[in-house]
Amino acid sequence: MIKKLLSIFHDSPNSFEGQKHGEEVLMLLRHHPFTIIIKVAFFVLIGLVPIVLWIIFSALLEEHGWLNAFLFVSSIWYLVLWLGIFHSLTIYTLNAVLITDRRIIDNDLHGLFNREVSELHNNRIQDVSVHTNGLLETFLKFGDVTVQTAASEKQFIFHQVPKPEKVKDVIMQITASRHTGVKTVVQ
Repeated sequence: MIKKLLSIFHDSPNSFEGQKHGEEVLMLLRHHPFTIIIKVAFFVLIGLVPIVLWIIFSALLEEHGWLNAFLFVSSIWYLVLWLGIFHSLTIYTLNAVLITDRRIIDNDLHGLFNREVSELHNNRIQDVSVHTNGLLETFLKFGDVTVQTAASEKQFIFHQVPKPEKVKDVIMQITASRHTGVKTVVQ
């Protein structure tokens, strides 16, 4: 039972809600892990504020009898930080792009209760471009992938995805396979 409960934290590379019969998942994309590591590191750094304040002002707090108030405010501080970390991890986990052999599904979570799901069929893809900005993105190999659709439809932009060149190649392969009829194989 515990194994089944913990299985919700693993990616399912084979199936998803709304999958059509015979549709194969080629890639599951999320933001590069560096982006969430930076956010969590920021929360940890902010978590040190009450500790530093305690070290600096502990004698003053005890002298004036403000120790209980300080502990109460610190508890609220850590509760807010915990909620911030939870929110960041949830958004990171649920913002995903699925690339299948038939379509691209972009699942954007803008808040815990604000979700937008966009779908792009392979026959609507016009062009795919990659944008890597700066030394950090170049060194860690992540960037933005833009999929240009038919003229009246919007662009699909996948921000800060790992290995954007590989993502572009896979999308171009599925676009080419629609013309040739050859099945796409991801390496």
